[in-house]
Amino acid sequence: MNPVQPTVALATATARLVEAFKGVDTAEETAAVLTCCETDALAAVFRAAGAPDTAKLWISEHIAHSSECQGHDADAAPEDDAAPLYDENGKYDPAQEPAPGTEYPFSISDIARATARLLGDGWTAESGSWGVSGTLSGPYSTDFGFVIDYEDDLIIEYRYSTDDDFPEDPELPEQAIKCDSGVYLELASASDGLDALAERSAAAIRAITGR
Repeated sequence: MNPVQPTVALATATARLVEAFKGVDTAEETAAVLTCCETDALAAVFRAAGAPDTAKLWISEHIAHSSECQGHDADAAPEDDAAPLYDENGKYDPAQEPAPGTEYPFSISDIARATARLLGDGWTAESGSWGVSGTLSGPYSTDFGFVIDYEDDLIIEYRYSTDDDFPEDPELPEQAIKCDSGVYLELASASDGLDALAERSAAAIRAITGR
């Protein structure tokens, strides 16, 4: 039930990228077919992952073997390249910690509001304290709460009301898993994006309500 957090996932992915692309033969064979822009972008990823030597290797091989190369400085990083954001454990470098309000582009209550828009007329959403939860209300007695539990799962909480004629055993969409308090969206994380999370939430609620 534990989704991989975005910081750890990014650090792991970039480390794997460096490991796969750090070889001289790989750089020699591939860098020649990249454009200068593509090479600079790839080198920027290597530098951000803490592998400046790999970045220098790819730029050097591109310069040596590309007939279209416009020229690069293999020793210097572009001025707008950021220092590595994360250490090898996926933790923020203290010098690179994000400014308040910039690490996550939306709140849990934003997911509830986006879900209400997808469900259409008759659905509204309200923010909980600090935006860390949201409550979705529709044309039923049952409300749906959006929260993050202690295992970092996105939970849609609800209690059946006898006034609502919901299916007793709803056929939930893929990766919407029944739990004690309602359903949780398996492997959901902020990196999925607001629209995708709202679509998954709306699909789950449609299944629960049978509408």
